[in-house]
Amino acid sequence: MSVDKRIMCDIFRTALSTGGDFAEVFLEDKDELRINCDEGLVTGITTTRIKGCGIYILKNKKSVYVYTNDLSRSALLRTAKRAAEFIGGSKENAPMDLIFNGNEPMNPNKIVIMPSSVSYNQKKDILKDMITYAYSLDSRIAHIQATYFDTDQRIEIFNSLGSYGQDRRISSKVRLHATITDGISYHDDWEDYTRPQGFEAFQTRQDYLDFVAQFIHGLLGNISAVPFESASVPVVFEGGNCGTFWHEACGHQLESYAIVRNSSDFVGMLGKRVASEKVTLVDDGTIPGLYGSAAIDDEGSPTRRNVLIENGILKGYMIDRLGSRLLNMAPTASGRRQSYTFPPTSRMTNTFLETGEDDEREMISSLEKGVFVKKLGGGTGGREFSIAVKEGFLIEAGKLTKRLKGLVLNGRGIDLIKKVDRVGKVQVTEGGSFCGASSGLCPVTSYQPRMRISNMFVGGK
Repeated sequence: MSVDKRIMCDIFRTALSTGGDFAEVFLEDKDELRINCDEGLVTGITTTRIKGCGIYILKNKKSVYVYTNDLSRSALLRTAKRAAEFIGGSKENAPMDLIFNGNEPMNPNKIVIMPSSVSYNQKKDILKDMITYAYSLDSRIAHIQATYFDTDQRIEIFNSLGSYGQDRRISSKVRLHATITDGISYHDDWEDYTRPQGFEAFQTRQDYLDFVAQFIHGLLGNISAVPFESASVPVVFEGGNCGTFWHEACGHQLESYAIVRNSSDFVGMLGKRVASEKVTLVDDGTIPGLYGSAAIDDEGSPTRRNVLIENGILKGYMIDRLGSRLLNMAPTASGRRQSYTFPPTSRMTNTFLETGEDDEREMISSLEKGVFVKKLGGGTGGREFSIAVKEGFLIEAGKLTKRLKGLVLNGRGIDLIKKVDRVGKVQVTEGGSFCGASSGLCPVTSYQPRMRISNMFVGGK
């Protein structure tokens, strides 16, 4: 970073000059690369540099956030003064001479090959290899695009309590977009191969080829898929990606942002039963190898494991610094943001259902009729959630039969999590994705073992 630590005291004096009781400086320097490849031909290479500073002031339960991409001393002081004017008041705090201390936690995701050390040609070769392999799998593939991304974000966070934190977050991703046809109808979809790694994410060729094969075979299944008559039935969710259910059905409602706005069914429910006793839900930003992991949150606190629901009992919320004041509860290292242009707020990191003791095969074999959800798509959360099903199957007489299409899951999360009657023994993680909310897009992972809900509405035709 190019900002001298010695000017931080001046920034904080200015920021708190009108009576604010806490100030934070968030510095970001991020490089992003995107390479587009269409039918094996590179159609564009884009590099982006994002660099700037955000100044956050709290005064009791009021907050102000102002940002700038000018990191000169004069511009930072002007930004701090503007933020102080917005927070209001006239009290002038005494000058401060701060010594910034931090415990320098290590990022749990270790980087082996820095993306910046790898040529564009090597990255293009990965895209071409994936496209060529995809075409070799089936003659019904009509069109394929692949896009390579890598990101290198460096952040530093100072605050008026004398705390300092820094982190470096690197990720690599390929998005595959394919169209298939049987000569009558067309189906298209996309999927991401996402890793919180450097270029070592592509060192084992079989890993990314397996991703391609699974994506293409899943897409081809749409050709023979049949519609499903909307009904309330038992639903079995496969391990891994289907953890999105927890993210949308109750994760957002357990963020302090929702609690303080009374837009959650979990308000006032701490210590009470809110789910089946089989449900233990955790959010943990410390797990190595996961997309939502980091050394610190975006308010400078070391990431941690937060148990949200334990054996069906609500144990806690995900709380940022402002949420802590509004709820009179301790923060949980859950303050996150997309970039310096966003103030932090409470967000999920890696959210997952803990393993249980139930037999995975019995969840299906014991059903006369139901739906097996193998893969979920995007969704929206809140008291009422909605999630698209990317890949689902009909269960008849204890067996998977027809591939289904057009499925959508809807419901009220707090009602459905009480109906979880099976949780499997085998935990399955997944590659991760972005979650969009009031503080922008943040990398998250949502996963689970196979689990079953005894009865829920499945929307179809």
